[in-house]
Amino acid sequence: SDLAKIHQGFQWVLDPDGDASTNDAPDIVNGSWVLQGSENECVGEFADDIAALRAVDIAVVFAAGNSGSGSDTSMEPANDPGSLSVGAIDPARRVTSSSSRGPSACNQDIYPRVAAPGKDVLTAGLTSNGASPTAYAFGTGTSFAAPHVAGVMALLKSAVPSATMAEIEAAVEQGAFDLGAVGADNDSGAGLVDVVNAFFALDSEPPPPPPSDADLDGVPDASDSCPNTPPGDTVDASGCSAS
Repeated sequence: SDLAKIHQGFQWVLDPDGDASTNDAPDIVNGSWVLQGSENECVGEFADDIAALRAVDIAVVFAAGNSGSGSDTSMEPANDPGSLSVGAIDPARRVTSSSSRGPSACNQDIYPRVAAPGKDVLTAGLTSNGASPTAYAFGTGTSFAAPHVAGVMALLKSAVPSATMAEIEAAVEQGAFDLGAVGADNDSGAGLVDVVNAFFALDSEPPPPPPSDADLDGVPDASDSCPNTPPGDTVDASGCSAS
């Protein structure tokens, strides 16, 4: 069945080359699809698949769905607690009318969790064996918003390789630009994803303090052989007066 094929696809993600000795699993999976007929239902069809991916530190990003503009329109598998659901906004930073809204049918949590551009997004298109004159098309919907977030997470993982995907996911939400009412809401979640703010939220460890230089001669105390050089004296590399 089609569902069985999707389950097999999730299993393939865990070990793409079928060789457990190689580390070829991705850091992020993007799902620009929904389970038809799952509006405002917690079906749980893919709960085990998503849990298996998260257990090995693979982030799961899903399009929130296009069943808006009413509330209670969350979709499977984006409404699974293990998914990072993404809503769509237009160039004016307004939530698109079709973008699905929460709360999540699975746990009544905020849905979607973040938002990204999803209106008239220039993207790769099918050429239909040459029948279409261009390989690009403009697309609208949460399917085009979700990849923005997956890309942001990939950039953050490259910038901070030691970060877990759970930490990156939290930074994406923390660094989002709030839209609408103050705070997270069931229209745009935490807000518009912002890769720079997410980076600072992720890489929050303060820089080490500058080395101590008590006599202010430009040579750190740890390597200063003459720690009491008079102010204004020209010193050599060891901190002693050059004269």
